[in-house]
Amino acid sequence: MPLACNFLALFWWAAYTVVAVWAQKVIPGVDFLAPGLVLSMQEEAGYRTVWLAVLWILLQEGMGNLPFGYGIAWYGLLVIFYIVGAGFRGRSFCSCACSVSARCAASAAHIWFVGLGQLAAPQPAVLVEGALQALLFPLVWAVADWLFPTKLRQDVTPF
Repeated sequence: MPLACNFLALFWWAAYTVVAVWAQKVIPGVDFLAPGLVLSMQEEAGYRTVWLAVLWILLQEGMGNLPFGYGIAWYGLLVIFYIVGAGFRGRSFCSCACSVSARCAASAAHIWFVGLGQLAAPQPAVLVEGALQALLFPLVWAVADWLFPTKLRQDVTPF
């Protein structure tokens, strides 16, 4: 990849990260970084996705008040469901549906982790966060996909 594309990718993902972290402050309990991870897996198979995942897991672990390992499980489920959905083609509705399913499963894991961490969170609020995550995930993914620079798009397999 040419140097100009590397700088464009660095700038785009840095901007995405800043906006996603800000959005998480505005709507607490919703992960805006996860749709970016799916987009990265779709567009940039390889090392960049791994670095983004590591960075975002560390951000999630640092920003949250749940026990360590929550972000790893959260993104691990997303990757597993993405790999399953990749069999339907990387950009199809079924792939996105698998990602939403992953978010629903991760939302269920959220409830489990809250209990595991012995945090006093009201169950209705946790359920609302899970529902918001499942509803907003495809929308955030679609907007990020639309804004993703054409120069960075690659026609590659998921991994």
